[in-house]
Amino acid sequence: MKGLLLVTHSNMCQGIKESCEMIVGNQNNMKTVSLKEEGVEIFKNELESTLNDMLKMYSDIIILTDIPNATPYNECYRFKLSHEKDNIFILSGMNLAMVIELAIYSSSDMEVEELLTQVLETGKMSILKVWLEEVFTKLI
Repeated sequence: MKGLLLVTHSNMCQGIKESCEMIVGNQNNMKTVSLKEEGVEIFKNELESTLNDMLKMYSDIIILTDIPNATPYNECYRFKLSHEKDNIFILSGMNLAMVIELAIYSSSDMEVEELLTQVLETGKMSILKVWLEEVFTKLI
């Protein structure tokens, strides 16, 4: 089983985890760490502690962050580089569809690279612009 870590600003990661669990059930392999007003040092310590615990439990860890090149992403990347881990994978730009996909397939024997490719595709496909005219046309 792969470990999943959601890392975001504020409480976004907890909300996405709760929404995911409402849809697919409890996810014992999914953890969250959020950057809050207390500051970056507290966040870094919590992130490092969580990742170190997860490394003891899972052969692979997939981290999803909210936006690329912001503090949550940067600190995850810094951890990966400083620990020289090739079993930590980072995706950024998370949405609920991606998290649900990971929750469903994290216990499968699917190769990590294949899973990451599938999750990225799911994330892209879940982003749509709905035109008002289309909605009305379909209702008539």
